[in-house]
Amino acid sequence: MIRNLLQSILLILIISVMVQAQERGALVQSVDALPGWTAAGKPASYNESSVDQFDPVLAPSLRLYGVDGVTVQAWHTPFGTVRATLFQLVHPASAYGFFTIRRKTEATAVLPTSAGAESFQAGNRRYFWQSRYVVRLEGDARAMDTLAERLSQQIVGHSPRPSIANHLPVANLVAGSEEYILSASDLPRVEGLNASDIGFDDSAEVAAADYRINGKAIHLFLVSYPTQQLAKKYADQISNSTSKPDAVTQKRIGPLLAIVTGTSDASIAQVVMDQVHYESVVMWDEPQPGLGLGPLIVTIFTFIGLLLGACLIAGLSLGGFRIWMKKSFPDRVFDRATDMEIIQLKLDQGLIRKELNE
Repeated sequence: MIRNLLQSILLILIISVMVQAQERGALVQSVDALPGWTAAGKPASYNESSVDQFDPVLAPSLRLYGVDGVTVQAWHTPFGTVRATLFQLVHPASAYGFFTIRRKTEATAVLPTSAGAESFQAGNRRYFWQSRYVVRLEGDARAMDTLAERLSQQIVGHSPRPSIANHLPVANLVAGSEEYILSASDLPRVEGLNASDIGFDDSAEVAAADYRINGKAIHLFLVSYPTQQLAKKYADQISNSTSKPDAVTQKRIGPLLAIVTGTSDASIAQVVMDQVHYESVVMWDEPQPGLGLGPLIVTIFTFIGLLLGACLIAGLSLGGFRIWMKKSFPDRVFDRATDMEIIQLKLDQGLIRKELNE
């Protein structure tokens, strides 16, 4: 029991340290400890309500994906000045979505993952995504390398992509073209495909990517709906659209709707469609876990042992207290002569015969 208690306390301490390490202020302070690095003023921090003051253009997208806060800090380094913008989102999937939207808008080159889960270059800027953070770096290239490595080491937690993004086919994928889209405004404009037909108001999620097959570039939209009924509703709505051209091909798989654009060649579209799979598992009833005979007996005797131990401790405590009281306060609390009645059997006394005379 003591061992389990110590393990629980240790786990709580570890989680507390991890949560503290995730805070933007702690990340900034970790950079201040680098040799030769000095902060250029105090960091500027913004929360969800004040994010418009940071950047009114990015504010709607940050709120859509769920922003916890933004912190901007610059440093003077041996290599030159560098600045970091820490976008802290509510969930790794939210951070991934915001990262992919910025990559689609700004990216000039996709970088190897030397820092974070994914990264890209945008002119003299560098972005990387890790856990709940999207980090934007600006300044000297060597300083950005050092800063990216430092921040990536300090940010803890896994970096899982949204589940819909894991359904994107890998074969023929154009690296760095993946997107996670939650609003009609972020959906790329495609002739014949109206954003209103996707169903973002019904909690639709979109994972999109570019593919190159036989030298031709095509685009895949993979839409996930909460139910199969909603998927069928919007699939029929897109099919019945009068503006739908031949270059738009669709296929529904359960609650997923795959839409291929950019080619009128059905065979090329089918190459991508055939790689989209969805499996659902329906469990009617899950058996309740039960104890076998052996564990049951061990559990019973464990409780018996605990009960006996509690009784023994209580008895020894009461007896010890009584002895201490008799020694400390003799004839005052316990066994006072005035209150005691002693019944003597007098077994060694001779028999006395008494008779009643009439």
